[in-house]
Amino acid sequence: MTTDFSHLSVLIVDDDPTMRSAIASALRSAGCNTVRQASNGDRALEVVRQGRVDLITCDCQMSPMDGLTFVRHLRRTAEGATKPVIMLTASNRPEDAWAGRELKVAAWLVKPITPQSVIKQIAAVLGISAGAPVPEDVLAELATAYEKRLPAEIQVIDAVAQRLKSRPEAFDDTVHELVTRLHVVKGQAGTLGYALLGAVAGEIHNVLQQAERHPSVTIGFRAELQKLVHSGFQVLRLIVEKNVRGGAGAVGIKVLGDIATFADPLRARITAAADTEDERIAAVTDQASLTGRQQQLLAQRRIRLHQADADAGGAA
Repeated sequence: MTTDFSHLSVLIVDDDPTMRSAIASALRSAGCNTVRQASNGDRALEVVRQGRVDLITCDCQMSPMDGLTFVRHLRRTAEGATKPVIMLTASNRPEDAWAGRELKVAAWLVKPITPQSVIKQIAAVLGISAGAPVPEDVLAELATAYEKRLPAEIQVIDAVAQRLKSRPEAFDDTVHELVTRLHVVKGQAGTLGYALLGAVAGEIHNVLQQAERHPSVTIGFRAELQKLVHSGFQVLRLIVEKNVRGGAGAVGIKVLGDIATFADPLRARITAAADTEDERIAAVTDQASLTGRQQQLLAQRRIRLHQADADAGGAA
C-alpha cells in the first residue's frame, strides 16, 4: 500500500455529479493522480473488476441502487471482498449504521462534507499521510456554478412541494420526490458554501424521510408535514433571494432553532407511532401471514433494538 495520495486509485460512487466533482477536486488537490467516477452501483462494480482501486467513497442514498446494496454486491466479488469503503450519508439511521458494520464499511461521513474532511478520513482509513492542507478555495469554481443555478433549482423543488396540498392523492409520491431532491440540496449547499441553506433543507429532509419510511402511520400527520414544508420553504426561498452564504451567525442559529422546535417533536411523534405499529406487527404470531412491507418494518425495529442494546452495552 502506498504511503501518500500520489499513487492512490480512488473510486467515487455517487449519482450526483456535483458531489462527485467536489470529492474529485479534493482528491486531486491532495495529489491523487488516479480518480475514477461512477454514477451508479452497477457501473462502479464494473470499474472495480476492470482495474486496481485502493478505496471507494460511496453515497448511501443513491438511485436506483443505494449505497448499502452496492456494498453487498461488492463484498460478493473477489476484487471487492475487503475493499475499504467510506460511506457518505445525509442522515444517521441506526439501521444503516448496523448494516454498515455487517458489511465492513470502513467509515461514515455525514453530509455536508468538506474537502478537508474527505481527505482526512481517507488518510485515516488507509493509514497514510494527508499531506499538505487542502486549499480553502479548491471548490471555488463549483461554488460559482452552484450559485448561478441555485434559484432555478429551489423554484423547481418549491413547485414539487406545492403538490402536497394540491394533489393529496399523490401525497406519498410527492414526499418521496421531496426527500430525493432535498437530499441533494443538503449535500451540495453545505459543501459549496451555503451552510444555512443546507441545514434548513436537512431539517425538512429528515422529517420527510421518516414519514416516507412509515406511510401507514403518516396519514395522521399530513397537515403538520404540510405546515413544516410550507414554513421551511419560505426560509429556503429567502436564503436564496438574499444569497445568504455560510451559517449566517446568530440569525442562522435562531432560524434553525425555530424550525427544529417544530420539526424535532414531529419526527419523534412519527417515530413513536411507527414503533407502536411495529409492536402490533411483532405481536402477530403467524409470520407467514405478514406482508412484505410488514416484515421489513419488523426487521427494521429489531435492528433498532439490537443497536440500542449494543450501544448500551458499550457504554457500560
